[in-house]
Amino acid sequence: MKVKIPNTTNALCVDAACSGNPGPMEYRAVDLKSWKEVFHSPLYPMGTNNLGEFLAIYDAIRYIETHKKNYECIFSDSETAIAWMKSKKIKTTLAYNKETQELLIKVQEAITWIKTHDFTIPIRKWETEIRWEIPADFDRK
Repeated sequence: MKVKIPNTTNALCVDAACSGNPGPMEYRAVDLKSWKEVFHSPLYPMGTNNLGEFLAIYDAIRYIETHKKNYECIFSDSETAIAWMKSKKIKTTLAYNKETQELLIKVQEAITWIKTHDFTIPIRKWETEIRWEIPADFDRK
C-alpha cells in the first residue's frame, strides 16, 4: 500500500513524553527543516501522553498564529491527538487534583480556544513506519 506523505520540510513536528501513564509529562515542537526546538513545555508533574500530544498540537497552532509563521503543516505521530483536534473534544480519565490542576486548566483553555477559533493549518500524521521517529521525539524508548 502506498502512503501519500506531503513532501515538505516547512513544517513543525510535535511530540510528548510521559514517564508512566499517568506520570510526569512534557511536550515540544521542532522545526522540520532545521531540527531546532521551537518550544518546550514545562514538566507537568502528572499527565498523560495523549494530553501532551494534544497540547503540543494546540501550542504549535498558537505559535504559528502568534508569530505569523508560514509553516505548511504540523506533523504529529498521535492519531488520538489529531482526532481530538478535529473533533474539538478530548476524552481523558485523568483525575483533577493538586498534581494535575495546572495541566487540566491548560487543557480546558485549549478546548475553549479551538471551539471558538478557526484554524487552517493542516495537521498531518507523521508516518513513523516510513519516516522513522518524528524529529520532536524525546528518544526515551
